[in-house]
This record gives sequence, structure tokens and C-alpha cells, in this order.
Amino acid sequence: MHRWGGVWPPVAAAAVLIGAALVLFGLARGGPPDVPGGGPSGTSSVTRAAAPMARSSPVRIRIPAIGVDAPVLSLGLNADGTVQEPSLKQPWLTSWYNGGAAPGERGPAAFYGHVDSRASGPAVFYELGHLKRGARVEVLRQDGRTAIFQITSIEQVPKSRFPTERVYGRTSDPTIRVMTCGGEFDPVKRSYKDNIIAYGVLTGSTR
Repeated sequence: MHRWGGVWPPVAAAAVLIGAALVLFGLARGGPPDVPGGGPSGTSSVTRAAAPMARSSPVRIRIPAIGVDAPVLSLGLNADGTVQEPSLKQPWLTSWYNGGAAPGERGPAAFYGHVDSRASGPAVFYELGHLKRGARVEVLRQDGRTAIFQITSIEQVPKSRFPTERVYGRTSDPTIRVMTCGGEFDPVKRSYKDNIIAYGVLTGSTR
């Protein structure tokens, strides 16, 4: 699904493909919504990023604007260096890469989810391409606090040109990346040709 690498020690040596299972079962008719215009959608105005939070694993992610309210699995890397993701038998779960920043910590917290499957149809992040700048993302954490993010931009990019540094590069503020597949489905490779990536910044928290 995404090209991974370049930031955290387990994958510092090279970028690797992640989420392979998420792209194997495209819908027979149509596909997930594209990001309007395809490219980066710019940035929204954020008055000031909130102060970083102590590390705590996420347990649930909510994106009201696109109807997402889903449990989060804490996952690491497979033996081949690819990032683990929920099974296609669990298309409404999301995952967080636990080798990187936790939501609310300084740095990019990375979340992944299926876009669809032949068996289930639309999955948890099917509507991610419809997300708009300024949308609210709430991440409930194990410590009982909720990290609140504001989407600053969203883009659709070919997998062959995945923006590794923009997605996974170190950030001075607590940030979030929410990713899935998109674009045209290639029936030969049985995968979508693009990735959809939403970027956000921490704006507050609740207890």
C-alpha cells in the first residue's frame, strides 16, 4: 500500500513496501474516492500546535467527517520489514505503527487502514479521499486521554513516488499521518496504483 522507510531505526536502511494485503482485493465496480485534483491540497490555518503529550498507545481513532470510529491495533514489522496491518477479515480495524511516535508525541504518528476488499466492499478508510482540510481527528489513548488533531493537507500520490520524507520525516510538532490506497485498480497486479495520505497536527487533548 505505502512505501515505508527512512526515519525510525528498524527501517532506516531502505524504504520498503507496506500493507501489501490491503491492495489485493479491489472492488469489482468503481473504486475508492479520489482526492480532488490528486495532488497536495495545501494547508489549513492552525493557530498553534499543542504541546507534546507523554507516550501512550492509541486504542481508537475517530474521524467524524467521514464516519470513521474504529479500534486501533498496535502493530510492528513483519519479518521481511513490511509494516503489519489488520487482516482483510477485519476490514473495519485500523493499525498504528508502534515503532514510531505515539499520537500526541512529537513526531509523525502513522495510521493505516484498508480501503476495501472483494469480500466486504468498502472498508474503514474508503472515504479518506473525501477528507477536507480542517477536519478533526480524535485518537483515544490507553492513558484515558484523547489527542485531537486537525487535518492540514491531504494528497494522492503514485506508489512509485511515495513521499517518504514528507510522511515519515521528523517533525518538531506532534503530527499524524492517516494512510490507505486509492486511484486506479490494476487487475494484473491486483493492487491500487496510488496512496492517499492525510496529514494533521495536534491541536489539543481531553481527559
